[in-house]
Amino acid sequence: MRLGGSASAVGSCIVLLIQENQMKYLHLIVFPVLLLLTACTSSDTPPDVATGDFVSVNFNLMTGDRLKGTRADDQGHTESDSEFRNFEDGIDMEDVAIFIFAKIAGSASEEKLVHKFTNLLDSDGGRISVVGSESNYFINLMIPKNELYDALDEYAITPEGKSIITFRMLILANCMSSSANVSAMWNSVTGPTFTAVISQLAEWSFPMSDIYNAGGGPGVETIYSNKKDHCPMFGTNVFSATEAALYYSRPEDSIYLGEVNLLRALAKVRVVDNIQNKDAAGYPYIVAAEFMSSQDVARPVPAGSGNYENGQQVHTPNIYQANSNLNIAATYKLGIIPQAWSITPASKRTGNVFIGFVPEQKIGHPNNNIEAGMPVFHITIANRKADGSVEFPEYNVPMTSYNGVNFSFGQNILRNHIYTLSVDDFGSKLSLQVDVVPYRSCVLEPYFGLDRD
Repeated sequence: MRLGGSASAVGSCIVLLIQENQMKYLHLIVFPVLLLLTACTSSDTPPDVATGDFVSVNFNLMTGDRLKGTRADDQGHTESDSEFRNFEDGIDMEDVAIFIFAKIAGSASEEKLVHKFTNLLDSDGGRISVVGSESNYFINLMIPKNELYDALDEYAITPEGKSIITFRMLILANCMSSSANVSAMWNSVTGPTFTAVISQLAEWSFPMSDIYNAGGGPGVETIYSNKKDHCPMFGTNVFSATEAALYYSRPEDSIYLGEVNLLRALAKVRVVDNIQNKDAAGYPYIVAAEFMSSQDVARPVPAGSGNYENGQQVHTPNIYQANSNLNIAATYKLGIIPQAWSITPASKRTGNVFIGFVPEQKIGHPNNNIEAGMPVFHITIANRKADGSVEFPEYNVPMTSYNGVNFSFGQNILRNHIYTLSVDDFGSKLSLQVDVVPYRSCVLEPYFGLDRD
């Protein structure tokens, strides 16, 4: 690709406003009360409540109306950075795995696996039930105390015991490739400890072809909905409970564990049409946008997942082809979203907003060629000339730099972050503005005419 020079100049200028925002988390909340609802629950008989031989925890999984792909959400969900909620926030209830580990606080022992739940629509012998609706799921887990006893190296919990028991929750959602044998994949995760399980999951990958539909468009809903409909997610957190609380655990006196934040495994990229001075027919406007990516496979778990702290953004990518030379592996169309979905204020856009989702990847120069950059936004603009004819100039905007101005995105695209490029038409003077993380912006005014690939 060539950046610079002028093959066919159009009588206007553009501004490229590039921003990076952190996606907010989707919260999986652990409630202190087990809801004993009968409607919509599993028909399997749960462990005998009267014996008290189990620990009961309750999760409230808030999904709003995301599984319907709408913006409506009367459940109080405030995920302001979500635009395509079915994909960004949606949960496939048949593709959620919950691993529970435990150890005695302060001991040298590793966190050992107590139990894993790999299908929230399967009662798992009465140990799991789901009640609620599409907008609000209550997930009830019953963990037999003998499993906890085994995980604690045969330590017997007593009401007089003074030990603190720590629990780790590990959650994966929407991470199973459509080509996988689900039961076989989960059965292959045989690690007896958190460290061992994370080590196994670190080898997992997720092909973008499962979610990207090259034949879809122009709307985002037809492009990012293929064999799978939702973004892969990961979360883990550590909680503590006293022996007495565990010993006396009952549905009516359940243990409060806290919150687990789900971290999306992909980044979101956006192109905003903010071209000024449009004519009565709307010209000029962005007619199409694409993202040239060096990766076409994602890793469901983040880098450093064994030490990941709940609620934290990642600062190191987990790239599938870590040694990639940054050549183009895939080109992803970005889809138009309804204006009502956009997180960009109406005052900051004059046309459509295009979005897409991409794996973590390096930002750099292919084959050490400093004249080129990757990854690249490819933008096509429809412009009506003075004679009434319409031309479609195309532009490549690398994430390294553009028209001699370096961008400050860092060395990598990171999961759970949003990268926005906004095109505007104003003065000819070149200027650059950079804000601090978590929001960065680079304002450019390069000449509109570029060599076209």
